[in-house]
Amino acid sequence: MKILLFSMPDGTHPLYPRFCRPPNLGLASLAGSVKEEADVFVADLILRRKNVPAAVREALESVRPDLVGLSCMTFQYATATKIARLVRAWNPEAPIVLGGYHATIMHEEIAREGARLFDFVCRGESENTFLELVRAWKAGKRRFEDVLGLSWRDGSSFRHNPGRPLAQLADIAPPDRRSRLWSGYHIHGMGFDTAETSRGCTLPCNFCSITQMYGRSFRAYPLGRVLDDLDAAGRLGAKEIFLTDDNITLVPGHLEDLCRGLIERGTRKRVFLSTQASVAGLGRDLRVVERMAEAGFNLVFLGIENVSRRNLLAYKKGDISPMTREVIAELRRNRIMVMGGFILGSPDDDAEDLLEQFRFMEVEPLDAYLVQILTPYPKVAMTAQLESLGLVTSQDMRRYSGHFANVRTKHLSSKELDFLRWKHFPYYRSIRWFRDAVGPRMFPWAVAVEALFRIAEGLLEMARKRLFSEEYAFLKYMEKHISANLFFGETPDVRWPDVDKASAPISPAREPALTVPEASDAP
Repeated sequence: MKILLFSMPDGTHPLYPRFCRPPNLGLASLAGSVKEEADVFVADLILRRKNVPAAVREALESVRPDLVGLSCMTFQYATATKIARLVRAWNPEAPIVLGGYHATIMHEEIAREGARLFDFVCRGESENTFLELVRAWKAGKRRFEDVLGLSWRDGSSFRHNPGRPLAQLADIAPPDRRSRLWSGYHIHGMGFDTAETSRGCTLPCNFCSITQMYGRSFRAYPLGRVLDDLDAAGRLGAKEIFLTDDNITLVPGHLEDLCRGLIERGTRKRVFLSTQASVAGLGRDLRVVERMAEAGFNLVFLGIENVSRRNLLAYKKGDISPMTREVIAELRRNRIMVMGGFILGSPDDDAEDLLEQFRFMEVEPLDAYLVQILTPYPKVAMTAQLESLGLVTSQDMRRYSGHFANVRTKHLSSKELDFLRWKHFPYYRSIRWFRDAVGPRMFPWAVAVEALFRIAEGLLEMARKRLFSEEYAFLKYMEKHISANLFFGETPDVRWPDVDKASAPISPAREPALTVPEASDAP
């Protein structure tokens, strides 16, 4: 039996595919779980974004699978449906399985709307669910009532089996990275891979969606298994490995034990590591940062979220602002790069609230910035609040990546949120950034190459502003970024439903003044 698993080509940020092509860890994990039952091939379409339909057909013809699986997040679901149609056209009889976060929380809606496209939906973590499905299919069964966590098409309707309890992570097979059909995963030209040391989070953050996948739980892999997996990824060419843990600092001692194991194993001699971490988790004991540096960590995606006390309390993060600066300083002291994660657009935000975040970014020269706009992900606690206030403006889930405004605030339209983020985002770095940030000293060549791209983009943006208008430059930016995740000839729709079908101009009177680096300063 042959199985072909597709991950989606849609990038979480339109810029990332330029310098980062990460593999899908979940599909490699599925491949590891069923490799004794079938020949599994993983096609990560992030590697073939230029012509996705051709890449899908190429993979289908190369593998000629007996079963096809697709994994998607919410903003990738529309692409998944188009790929399912390609699979149906190639072989109407090939069963199609959908999995991932979106499939988990929206399985009932998918069963109603996409019943003819998908034969199965695997809900939650699916290593064991998928394994049981494959075994049943191989045995010739066409009824699947006994497979927990599975939704399946029964004639013209769908059945939803009871959910599956969370697995013991010690029982999950290591990812099968050799199942990947294509090569080329990289970050700034270095071999790149992903791994995990734990799953889940118990914190109450009301904007986060991960509890919809695992509930409020935390489970850790055995340390030896983690270290062996990192070694295996290194042997296959990875030079940088991102740990995808939902909250690696949640349980005191977990990250410390990992660092000790990495140091004893000598992992940093072969690969560098990066991960996401919470401010509170690192700030609990800053000594762990020094251990991380010793263990080979060179970047932390830090969940700053916001520097407004009001918004932090609204997000149920606690007032972590004072601790944020301490953690950033300690990471920088240990030559660990910081990517700061921010969320804009809470219900009470006005323009000054947004600019407060950008002033913080100007003062703190982080190595990279992930500035998202509060997104009404389906069935997340914050979404219910936004809907009750009438602040959700768009149901177009193709834009639910966090980088487009699908909400308004009590003071700003969705278009104004997008505009303020575009105008003040620290995309063009100041000379001070090159002096104070860690990245330019650690990876000067990668920074230099990216700087060339940004100089060219900055010159084009300046020309559009001078020859046409700031509004025109903004709309062209939005058109480019929306188009980045359109792969089937769609026309980008650059409109904001709460403003007007024709998109009203930005009102400059509603924007306070702010001194920020201009495009002409430096990339």
